[in-house]
Amino acid sequence: MVESISQPRIPESYFEHRQRFVNSWVDRWSILPNPFVAALVPALRSAGVELADFSFSNDAANLGDIFLNIVLRKWNAAIRITLDSITFMAANPNWEEAPNLVSLFDQAATIVYGVVGAEPSCQESTLWFHVTPGPLDFGKKTAELVRTDALGKGGFYGFSVYSADHTTTVDKSLRYEGAAFVRLQRTFPGNTLMADVALHLYQDEISALHLLGITDVPLG
Repeated sequence: MVESISQPRIPESYFEHRQRFVNSWVDRWSILPNPFVAALVPALRSAGVELADFSFSNDAANLGDIFLNIVLRKWNAAIRITLDSITFMAANPNWEEAPNLVSLFDQAATIVYGVVGAEPSCQESTLWFHVTPGPLDFGKKTAELVRTDALGKGGFYGFSVYSADHTTTVDKSLRYEGAAFVRLQRTFPGNTLMADVALHLYQDEISALHLLGITDVPLG
């Protein structure tokens, strides 16, 4: 439960973007010093990232569970490098700060490409968020988007919209009263830059909010 507010808002969101590679780089993990750490520490230092922000998985049950995690405290974000992928994560991303974070993600990705001698074969993004209704009634709005004569009477209607490269899913939020939970997923070619990823996801977010009757982007 959250207190009533006058305008729709996004109180909680999470972004995850994964770059997948055809071949694993198991051999890179047996080199000392670790080549990822050696290359990324000096490159990220200007963004306030220090060696203490690098950590390895300490509970890996097998080789496939090994990863290097890098915390980007300024942006409440992280970069995770596994044996065959790079994952970029951010909690409650601020779109106004996106250019700086995107630039940092791209910089780190380019460095990893150099270490492993390859570029991603494909990329995939997920952005999920809760949005509170303010004066809107999401139950009535979602009823307009489905066949209530076939589904029957309900207080809220969830739905998914699929296309060749992206999916929009809207469901009832279980965390905030009267709110909606939105999940956006999109796939990209391997050579896509993070700036293009961010632009597409931002546009997907706007489209999803319009489905709920929100024409102005709510602040977090």
